[in-house]
Amino acid sequence: MSGHGGTGRGRCTAALLVVGALLAGCSYDDASDPPPAAAPVYSGRPAPSVPTKGQEILDTEAGNYTELEERLAVAAGSVLLDESGPADGPGVGFSKTATVKTAGAYTVTASCVGIHDAQISIFQDPGTGVELPALNLDCAGVLSQVVELRPGYVGVQLMRHDPTGPWTGAVAGIRITVD
Repeated sequence: MSGHGGTGRGRCTAALLVVGALLAGCSYDDASDPPPAAAPVYSGRPAPSVPTKGQEILDTEAGNYTELEERLAVAAGSVLLDESGPADGPGVGFSKTATVKTAGAYTVTASCVGIHDAQISIFQDPGTGVELPALNLDCAGVLSQVVELRPGYVGVQLMRHDPTGPWTGAVAGIRITVD
């Protein structure tokens, strides 16, 4: 008997058993095999429900999006990132990223309609060393400013104003462009 784990035959048998067990867990499907059915997932409690917007709120929101688009249309140049979304109620917020390929000056244009104010944060990959200030929007107008961006991703996020409050149809948006 060998001093390290038994005879060569015993180690080979054990290795074959391990390999056999691993291969037993493999399956090989071809195009004729139907995909396996997903098992239903049940929990002990019902899924949370989000109230629906009534027609009056939807109409107000549609008008606010039209006004927001008119405000953001002042942004000139090629669009790097364009995003908007509800600014109040349970569905508040948005988040989006884009890839900056060339370092340089980019124009950020942002606005909101239907509420008094909103805040949108802009961020870049921490590895770029760029810290961008949050945009505090006065919804009476349009905020436009130039920021320096580095190659990598840039992201925007509408901060939650009052996620427990009612929907009013308020919206906010941002557009980042380069000349």
